[in-house]
Amino acid sequence: MSLDQLWVDYGSQWQQLGWNPAQLNLWLSCNPAFQRLELPNREWAWGLNNEQKSGDYNLTDELVALLQKAGRPMPLAQLASKLPAGMVVTEPMLRSAAQQDTRLELKGPLLKLA
Repeated sequence: MSLDQLWVDYGSQWQQLGWNPAQLNLWLSCNPAFQRLELPNREWAWGLNNEQKSGDYNLTDELVALLQKAGRPMPLAQLASKLPAGMVVTEPMLRSAAQQDTRLELKGPLLKLA
């Protein structure tokens, strides 16, 4: 996905953080979860880095573990604050991960085990 597309698709998130496109580009560049990809038309895009490095965390596994420990549904914002140090995620990232994993279910602002 291009930087412009990320900026448009998640505009409310970047606005809430008070970021501009240069700050988003810097964050993506520094975050090991993302990689910069050169497209055939010589443009650049951002994609998820699928390489697993030691010390990396699986977001959905972390969410499942937090929900099991809590024993109840939790708001996404609260879950984000309980993730391991160094794991930087946004609410849209949490929603996307939850929607793609059959162990998790979104109920409004709450995430619960399926």
